[in-house]
Amino acid sequence: MLLWTYPITLYIGYVASSLFSAIRARSAIFPHESKRSRRINMYFFGLHCAIIITLLGTIGITMCILARKNYVDEWDSKNYLSSNIAVGLFYLAGLLPDADMPYSVTLVHFHMWLISLAYESASLHQSIGLRSRKQDSHVLWYISVITFGSLRILLLLLEIALYWITAPELYNENRSFPDESDSLLAHSSRNYTGNSRPMKSTASDGHRKGVDAQTTTWLDYLLGFRKLIPFLWPSDSKPLQVRAVFCFFLLIAQRIINILVPHQIGAVVASLGPGKIPYREILLYILFRGLQGQQGVIGSIRAILWIPISQSTYRRLSSAAFAHVLRLSLDFHISKRIGEVMSALSKGGSLNTFLDGFAFQLFPMVADLWIAAAYFFLIFDAFYALMVIAVTWIYLYVTIYMAKFRGRARREMVRRDREMDAAKTDALLSYETVHHSGAVPMEISRYEGFISHFQAAEYNVFFSLNLLNAVQNGVFTLGTLLVCYLNAYQISIDLREVAMFVTLLTYLSQLQAPLNFFGSFYTQVQNNLVDAERMLELFEEESTVADRLGAVDVNSHGGKICFSNVSFAYGDRKPALQNVSFEVLPGTSTAIVGESGSGKSTIIKLIFRFYDANQGKITLDDIDIRNIRIESLRSHIGVVPQDTILFNDTIMYNIRYARPEASEREVHDACRYASIHEKILGFPEGYSTIVGERGLKISGGERQRVAIARAFLKSPRVLLLDEATSSLDSETEGQIQGSLEKISEGRTTITIAHRLSTITKANMILVLQGGQIVERGNHVDLLTRNGLYAQMWNKQTEAEVSDNR
Repeated sequence: MLLWTYPITLYIGYVASSLFSAIRARSAIFPHESKRSRRINMYFFGLHCAIIITLLGTIGITMCILARKNYVDEWDSKNYLSSNIAVGLFYLAGLLPDADMPYSVTLVHFHMWLISLAYESASLHQSIGLRSRKQDSHVLWYISVITFGSLRILLLLLEIALYWITAPELYNENRSFPDESDSLLAHSSRNYTGNSRPMKSTASDGHRKGVDAQTTTWLDYLLGFRKLIPFLWPSDSKPLQVRAVFCFFLLIAQRIINILVPHQIGAVVASLGPGKIPYREILLYILFRGLQGQQGVIGSIRAILWIPISQSTYRRLSSAAFAHVLRLSLDFHISKRIGEVMSALSKGGSLNTFLDGFAFQLFPMVADLWIAAAYFFLIFDAFYALMVIAVTWIYLYVTIYMAKFRGRARREMVRRDREMDAAKTDALLSYETVHHSGAVPMEISRYEGFISHFQAAEYNVFFSLNLLNAVQNGVFTLGTLLVCYLNAYQISIDLREVAMFVTLLTYLSQLQAPLNFFGSFYTQVQNNLVDAERMLELFEEESTVADRLGAVDVNSHGGKICFSNVSFAYGDRKPALQNVSFEVLPGTSTAIVGESGSGKSTIIKLIFRFYDANQGKITLDDIDIRNIRIESLRSHIGVVPQDTILFNDTIMYNIRYARPEASEREVHDACRYASIHEKILGFPEGYSTIVGERGLKISGGERQRVAIARAFLKSPRVLLLDEATSSLDSETEGQIQGSLEKISEGRTTITIAHRLSTITKANMILVLQGGQIVERGNHVDLLTRNGLYAQMWNKQTEAEVSDNR
């Protein structure tokens, strides 16, 4: 029993220790690179090699003894040999090259040494006991076993002691460690504006540099997906939960069928003979074959039952990603290319494919391989199990090792693909600018350049795929050859029946399918993860403007707005506002004027909480707006922006956007206020007219009036007008100005104005310069002072007189 619990414990312990280390590494210590640490790791490498040499010595002596005896005899010795080979393969695996980093000792190694020390000590004690009871049998073998076992114990003690002493040098505990909120999978730099708190880029973290879909382990990925766990289980639907449980039972049934098929074909072959037709055995074989595989009856039923579960996962995951991006702060959206964000959202669906494949393809495949090893161990002997494990492991190692390079090639191809998408999107969104500049040939040439870079990366991906397939086939063919020769030898000495050879080949052919599938599936998983990484990064983004704990709703308010020593800067740039203080009383109108870049629009953005002030306080009815829920605050504020962008839908849809429940009559009244009702009725399709992408099918003035009508329809307590009439001609501006005054009655109105003639009736006018209020008062007062406002007024008046001439 001790012989087989040793390698099994090593493999199970390795998985458990790796999981523990992956969790610990997210908030603990990380490997430190230095000349001394590399030298220490070389000492460990030498001790590691010495342990393998002692195992080879034990294996060599045991094989010599078995070669002198009949294969049927000395079962204990063969078990001992198989166990040592399994342990030797485990330690040999630790010396194989890694595509990303040189040999380095980790906490997992330390745990494995402790396990090995316990088993080697027990095995040595057992060997000494066997030697005392069998004085006349294989003296050389017992001496070698005790000698090599003692050497391994000494080497393990040296490794444990060395690790205990040098751990502080291998791990620099004074380094800055990643916060739990750091993006596990991030790889792009983030340069935001505003008072953002972006997630740290792994490229900037010395200990996490180069983290990607290849250097990040599977355990890291599973831990990184913890935010997505709520989307995996259909917690909102009991029927879907029952379906999911039943699907997992079908999955278990498929594993059982996979064992029965090769066993049954062996029974059929054993039952064949002159004058005999094994009807029962043949019918059972056909039944099992019909139930087997993804295309079998069980697999097909499972796939059909899983469709609504998969759709539910995709729906909730995609919806959550879209909602998350919509709720991110303005600084995120103005710092990202829309094409890149759209690409990330659209390719995030690959994650759903990965989750389905992991649950119903990768996990069952791994289970089948372990079941096969157990089956060969019980039905044949330990050498078959070892061959299956060794071939499988080498196959998977080669696949993963080469896939690391393929993944980087794939990453480069995806990056080039994103660049193509972004270039197309930018050119199409800027259609008019492209033609105004005569830049059509330049854009085409630029796009063709992106295609060339993409195809060069694509070639590397396809070349490496075909090379990987050839190597995989070679590994499995060699393993099949060894297993067939071993079974043929056993048949030749009458140890096995011919029917078992057929069973063996059938089972091997069954294993080849999932192994071949693993090669393509691992590639698919890599591709899906690379595609989905950007969406996962979006989940890791944090909004820089969020509701505080305990934020309240405001159901009604008077509309009093107060700025108290407010300062604000966009990132590291010069402050946009400096110590700004003013008060807007309920139901009054305040105008803000100043040169471009003086901070006028920034005040609007701060009131609407697109940003939070760096210093000072903004209150609404004496309540700090940071203590009000953002959704509640914005529901009481209407905004008419300087640049109006409409949805590619009907005029009715765009005006109703702020109040979808509004009646047609209310919409028509709002349009009359905005002086656009008659214009809309003159369109062939009236209010059902499609405005086009970003509203480009209608004029700029019409777009602005639609935005004004939309604000009127919302009927807010606070109205923010950001140069609302800037796109209108003088005649239309005069018409709308009266409507604005009418709709502003009884409401708190803040107007940013370029044309000073539109604000002469404002209760208060604030004059900004360099982010500071330099003058305040009504129109008459400011003209009397003959300051900056008076200069602006005189300049505009002279310009208008000149234009009229």
